[in-house]
Amino acid sequence: MIGERLKKLTVIDWALVLVLLTSTLLKLRNVGHRAITYWDEGFHALVAKNLLKHPFKFTLYEQPWLPYSYTDWGNNHIWLHKPPMAMWLIALSYAALGVNTFALRLPSVILSSGAVFLTYLIAAELFDKRIGFIASFWQGFNVCTFNLVHGYLYSDHIDIALLFWVEVACYLLVKAAKTGKFWYVVGSGIAQGLAYLSKSYLGMVTFGIMGVLWILRRIRFLANSECRLRFWHLPVQLMSSVLTVAPWAGYCLIFYRKEYLYEHKRVLDHLYTDVESWGATWDRPLFDYMVLIYPAIYTAVLAACVFLFVVALRRRNIGEIFVLAWAVGVIAPQSWALTKTPSATTIAIPPLLIGFSTIIGRSLASPETRFLGKNGSLKYRYTAIWLASVLAMLVISGGKTNVPGRDDFDGLQKFAPYIEANFWIISRLIVTGALFAMLFIFLKKFPWPHYAALSLQLIAAGLTVSFAVQYVNEAKLVTDRNVNEPTYAVIGKIVSEKLPSNACLLLDETDYGHHFFLMFHSGLSAYLLRDRDMRTSAEQARQAKAIPYLVTRKTYDYPLIFEDLSKTPYRVYLLDKNEK
Repeated sequence: MIGERLKKLTVIDWALVLVLLTSTLLKLRNVGHRAITYWDEGFHALVAKNLLKHPFKFTLYEQPWLPYSYTDWGNNHIWLHKPPMAMWLIALSYAALGVNTFALRLPSVILSSGAVFLTYLIAAELFDKRIGFIASFWQGFNVCTFNLVHGYLYSDHIDIALLFWVEVACYLLVKAAKTGKFWYVVGSGIAQGLAYLSKSYLGMVTFGIMGVLWILRRIRFLANSECRLRFWHLPVQLMSSVLTVAPWAGYCLIFYRKEYLYEHKRVLDHLYTDVESWGATWDRPLFDYMVLIYPAIYTAVLAACVFLFVVALRRRNIGEIFVLAWAVGVIAPQSWALTKTPSATTIAIPPLLIGFSTIIGRSLASPETRFLGKNGSLKYRYTAIWLASVLAMLVISGGKTNVPGRDDFDGLQKFAPYIEANFWIISRLIVTGALFAMLFIFLKKFPWPHYAALSLQLIAAGLTVSFAVQYVNEAKLVTDRNVNEPTYAVIGKIVSEKLPSNACLLLDETDYGHHFFLMFHSGLSAYLLRDRDMRTSAEQARQAKAIPYLVTRKTYDYPLIFEDLSKTPYRVYLLDKNEK
């Protein structure tokens, strides 16, 4: 039975297996590095660790010795700043493999590779297996997902879980649209609910796509044979999501009402207020953040989507409409909202890469392919836009954002500062349009267009391979970082063995986040003295029945409990209330 199935596998099937295996192994390279990133991996790692004690009580400070406010998610006791799904998965990994950084990131390795396979399935359903394979390659080695998996980028494992469940929901929606089957609609809604439980309202993009498809079918822009969705499918899908989310929401409202309502309000605040200084003008996602997600090929991806928009207007195929609705459904709300974060458009990676892959795949397809029109009339257009987009990247320099920091512009006082800073994007798109026109005219006028198109395809393929090498190398560089900081792993192990369970650790460090590393490795509550007065904090800890200790690299006159001046020099002092 297995042998017969293996014989049926095509070259594309084997190539897909190779991509999945290679990208997964590359993600696993140095994934257990010991540097836990403060924003935001440190929070997720610590909360997931505490879940091992109580799976439904999400805590940051398991024992908060010092005063805190439930509105301060960086120092809170009950921690509902992010929905539970990703942290439950991390906790399961901890339970199976122990509490360590490899177990912390392994769920993201698995989910991100699963997302690559889902991209293949979605593209294969909407277009064909060739396009699915090309899209899976680009996503398999995407630098953004590598950074998220390794914990180097904001929102890390939360965004990976969101990406996976959004793709599950979208795949089932494609099946529902093509078959009209009830259970695909329900499954899409359940997966959408799990996406919501990964990162709130961003996970609801599938419902928007479904609404667009139904409206276009209703006005007869999409033929009934292309889309079999009915109006009643919309409430069924939405209610499936609501019923999936309801148990968690109800539980939080009963037991942690004020924390849940406050965090829910802060999610909605992103639309019209500057939350945590992430406010920016409408152009930042497209002209800054997304440049970092698609190194080497960004403008080619944009050009492909613009071209597919024109094709969608003319051909009215569900494939182009689905990926465009998906991409716009992610990017447009993020551009409109006042608060914008770097990884919020992560769930637009699959549709944008599928769009780019569609250009390549259709250019290489047989002229008889039904998508290419009578006698393959569209084939030359695909070849022209493919070559034009990659040539433009050679003609116009760029490829990296010219915005070096988070707060470089007073963006709220300008209309489009990020377009101005990264105008090379506009320049490349203009050059792409001009080159496309020239190449298409050349193919139409040339006496032997088939041979001319073949020559142009070879040139485009060669250039694309060179850009793909750069693209993959960017992902590899993430795994090369292998940032290891053993200090707090060493300190944490020793203090957990030598100090009592009611120890309150006051860390004398200048860098933010180091107290989280100490807390993760020791299991004891730790506070950074950078923004606190040491004597006041020590007295507050005593009043809470804790014993305050100072962890530092410096020398003090307090009673020395122990020190290690060899590999990782540090000292631990007892903050005796009788000492001056």
